[in-house]
Amino acid sequence: MPTTLASGHDVTRTGARRRTDASLVGRLNAEWSRLCADPYTESAVARWAVRHPELTGCLTLGDVEPAVSGAGGEQADRILLALLRLARTGDSLAGRTVLQLMLGKAVRIAMTRAGRDTRPSLEHTAVAALWTTIATYPIERRPAKVAANIAMETLRAVTTELTHQLSETPTSPDVLAADLLPVAPSARTTADHELLDLLTWAVDEGTITAGDATLILDIYTPAPGTEGGAAAAERHGLSWPAARQRASRAVRKVAAQVRADVPAAA
Repeated sequence: MPTTLASGHDVTRTGARRRTDASLVGRLNAEWSRLCADPYTESAVARWAVRHPELTGCLTLGDVEPAVSGAGGEQADRILLALLRLARTGDSLAGRTVLQLMLGKAVRIAMTRAGRDTRPSLEHTAVAALWTTIATYPIERRPAKVAANIAMETLRAVTTELTHQLSETPTSPDVLAADLLPVAPSARTTADHELLDLLTWAVDEGTITAGDATLILDIYTPAPGTEGGAAAAERHGLSWPAARQRASRAVRKVAAQVRADVPAAA
């Protein structure tokens, strides 16, 4: 029977581990396989077991997944809490292990929002939300049903993010320039040039960072022969949803500064 998003201890049997394509999920799976094959991680797992008896019996990273999925609810909680505590102290491998254990849930969450964006973008959003949930999980306050809580918080974060995107998606350069410039210049150049001038001014004023300005330009006015949009977001190391949201927030800051800078009519 397929697992639900809120299932308590069966956190891995979703098929996500079988993905080996070039997608984010496929790359994470490939990275996980390399980590499991790395002798260094065996010593790391041994150190975990010394600090947290819940992990006794796990000799490699590959042992952690069946230890969680084969355990009862309380034991699965104890293992996940141990990994979360290790991650909180700066053990990135422990956090990465929780991510892998919950990766299938992130994929399922992305699938529940099919039609709201492309599959790669939805999966980027879900994985980013999962990372944040893992990093901020309230261990002491929510020590029970850990997998279910992580899944539900991830779902909530993805839903919130997609809701923001509906109202925070920037548009074409000419519309951006028209929105940001309350008074049309007497000698208009192209919308691209107006946008460049405006963003340069905004950076000089300290309204936005140079990185924000570059992102907006790369997305909406890419250089000839260069793709904008999602391809530009990837060049900046961002998912398309995250890039759109960041660009939208920067545009709102610029618009507010433009309005504040224009003298009120007499």
